[in-house]
Parts: sequence; structure tokens; C-alpha cells
Amino acid sequence: MSLQTGARWWAFIDDRLDERMHAQYPEGRDAYHADWRAAHSLMQNHAHAVARGDDDQADRLIQQMREVAADWDGHPDHPDHAVA
Repeated sequence: MSLQTGARWWAFIDDRLDERMHAQYPEGRDAYHADWRAAHSLMQNHAHAVARGDDDQADRLIQQMREVAADWDGHPDHPDHAVA
């Protein structure tokens, strides 16, 4: 488990949330902020778990990020499908 894994998921989610907010603006602004804060918290907690060497917690947080990203599973940049 690495910081790069969490950063990759965070960047993907952040980009998709931004796209969704722009598509739904201005009505989607409040939902965007709430979803962004929740996803950002997952990323920060993942970084802290990696720093502590807590691979189990880091893995659980990546799984939670996967759940957040489930709506965009078909997106070509999805971390589970993107070619490195």
C-alpha cells in the first residue's frame, strides 16, 4: 500500500466530482462540497494509515474510495481500469 494509490483514487474522484458539480451548477454546489469533504477525508485518512504502517486500515480506506467511485466505473480514467 502506498501514498500514490490513495492519491490516484483521490485525483480520479476529485475530477469526477468537479465534472458533476459543473454539470449541475448551481444546484449541485452544496452536494459537491459535502461529497468533496467526505472523499478528501478518506484520502487524508489513507495517507495517515500508510504513514503509520497500518496496511489493513489503508486497504479499507481504498475500498471506501472504490465505493465512492462506483458511479464512474465505466470512465476510461477509472483507477481500476486505466492503463498505467
